[in-house]
Amino acid sequence: MKAMLLAGASVFSCICAPAFADVSQAMKDLDIQTTIYGFLNGQVESVQAEGGVTPYSSRGRVSDGNSRLGFSGSIGINQYARGIWQLEGGLNNFENGGVNDQGSSATLESRNTFVGIDDTRFGRFIAGNNDSAYRSLVGSGGELGGNLGLTAHGLDVLNNTSAQMTGNANSIFSRGEARYKNSVHYTTPVWAGFQAAASYGFDENESSGGNRGRYSLAAKYGIGGFEIGAGYDRQANTGVLTDNLSAGYGFQTGAVNNADTYFYKVVASYKFPTKTYVGVGYEVANYGYSQFTPASGTNLYPSTTVGKMKQNGWMISAAQDIGENISFMAGYAKLGKLDDATFANPEDYEATQWSVGAMYKFNDYLSTYVYYTDINNKSQQSVNLGQAPIYSNNSGTSSAFLAPGDSPRAFGIGLIAHF
Repeated sequence: MKAMLLAGASVFSCICAPAFADVSQAMKDLDIQTTIYGFLNGQVESVQAEGGVTPYSSRGRVSDGNSRLGFSGSIGINQYARGIWQLEGGLNNFENGGVNDQGSSATLESRNTFVGIDDTRFGRFIAGNNDSAYRSLVGSGGELGGNLGLTAHGLDVLNNTSAQMTGNANSIFSRGEARYKNSVHYTTPVWAGFQAAASYGFDENESSGGNRGRYSLAAKYGIGGFEIGAGYDRQANTGVLTDNLSAGYGFQTGAVNNADTYFYKVVASYKFPTKTYVGVGYEVANYGYSQFTPASGTNLYPSTTVGKMKQNGWMISAAQDIGENISFMAGYAKLGKLDDATFANPEDYEATQWSVGAMYKFNDYLSTYVYYTDINNKSQQSVNLGQAPIYSNNSGTSSAFLAPGDSPRAFGIGLIAHF
């Protein structure tokens, strides 16, 4: 029996060796490349939110700073074009077993996951689940766009921490950023410093009786240490949930037929030779709404009012690198009044946020940092912490929310390990 097993193993190895060699040679001929990447970003912090009807008392916690694991690769086609793919999943809330405070968990495909073609002459086209042009080309996570995990200074210098100020619907700035599901994206090559992009997200379900398809356009230009960009994002049949305003849920958007919500912004940054970074941004949001008014003693006929609410926001940030290992960072942002609000006063929807922090790099793969952020929400606003929001109501459920007027603040120390 031993002799038979040894003989079988020898025959199998002899048969497979040429096959493996052929596969290896074929991969080499096709120029196939594969990369594994990601980071784990943990924060020990103290958080609280007070001012609203249901305050969130001061407490300690461990939170995640947008950790992730990704696999990407390319397959050569010719001297100009390559097939490209990426599979990226969030390691979000790893400190809590992968479940967030709204009771949901991330999947391996929860982040940018796509397949497409990249051609040096004509640009890149991809299909899948990916950041919109409004986020990827002129976003705030790193440089002018992207989300680089504290490896580069972008408009949001404390991106991927609780002191983050941008990138979500409940952020104070760049509220139009989003990741599109069921989407296609095109990005041009860089022509003399200029680049443009477009994205479209299909609404396959149309579950609310209206197509909520979403698209965005963006362009940027860079020369030397200066970059400037502009973006536009529009979502059909989406607007302010006006009933939630009077019910105490705060400012929220959702499916509203015959209403559109759109954003546009301008961002710019400059890197001085002194390793000083300065960034500024301005965003205008237009929220559609459709409000039904039932018949009453003073109103004999029911009616529906369709309109728009407008809100502006701006921010400024700065960072100073000292040597190769130390960085100091700060940012300030303001969300203005909500013009044409259907409930309360326009000024009641204002908010401000300031953040400061410092980082020390042990090397290119491991860094530690410290930060403090303070948000001041007026009575009807619910701006929340960037990567680890807090909820004063219904925590642990999909309907969790921060009470209007609660003003979050956080102080923390973090450690981020790249791989």
